[in-house]
Amino acid sequence: MAKEHDAILWGSAGDDLEGSDYSRLDERYGPLTIRRAYQRPDDGIPKSWKASNAGSDVGKRASCWSGKPDMGDVASGSLDERILGFLRSIPKSHVAFVTIWHEPDAKLKNETFSLSTYKDGFRRFCRLVKQVQGEGRPHLYTVQIVTTWAGTNPSKGRTYADMWPGDDLVDCYGADGYSHVGSKKSLWGPAVEFARSKGIPWCVPEIGYGDKGSQDVSWMNDQIDYMTSTPAGGKHTRCAFACWFDTAGPISVPTPGDERAWIKAAKKASRDYHFDYTRFAL
Repeated sequence: MAKEHDAILWGSAGDDLEGSDYSRLDERYGPLTIRRAYQRPDDGIPKSWKASNAGSDVGKRASCWSGKPDMGDVASGSLDERILGFLRSIPKSHVAFVTIWHEPDAKLKNETFSLSTYKDGFRRFCRLVKQVQGEGRPHLYTVQIVTTWAGTNPSKGRTYADMWPGDDLVDCYGADGYSHVGSKKSLWGPAVEFARSKGIPWCVPEIGYGDKGSQDVSWMNDQIDYMTSTPAGGKHTRCAFACWFDTAGPISVPTPGDERAWIKAAKKASRDYHFDYTRFAL
């Protein structure tokens, strides 16, 4: 039987943010053991985990959740009690990876917030999560989610090092990657190396085909091979989890969507590497 540090959880992000379509995805290419969920900017910090877009996961699968609260308010500390209440509402037995403002490199480019505001806010959020972890939540993890593009095409002020909030705050390093950016080491390598330099595992909150370039199923199989055989730092022996981005995006197509070969590849990965998510640990 596989050990918790050898596990990779397979999941997806579907069209419905609250997960009403997830049973259908699970039937098509499961068993899926994690779900990618996120809030809209207008949602702020939900009143509770149950009221969030990840609430439907409890008792069914692990969660990778991200919120989009006002980053200035997070940085100032005015949302501390709201965030603490939200985090403390997560059931202690539930495996949850949490973050705010995933893919900050894109938001920095668009000037949604400044680098200093992002780092101050994300650092504060991570410290609040660490506080709640210390209250007896061993299945709660912080994750920073960046794009692979920021690693393969680094720009001043938006590199992995620039966005890093500081050591001992991030439990797992996440990279969202798509086929038009690269494959295997050329795609994930910079994020894996950065995570390794920080002594933490890596994960893939979003993976899919880009809307440009080749869409041969061999790309999916190559990424599955890479993620299941490549460790970063820490105890984990491979990518901790990976979620197919099975919804239309601005630069991507639903993966695996309705493509039979893609569904077959995703289903094989879910079955070959199936692991009881309740036993998962970094």
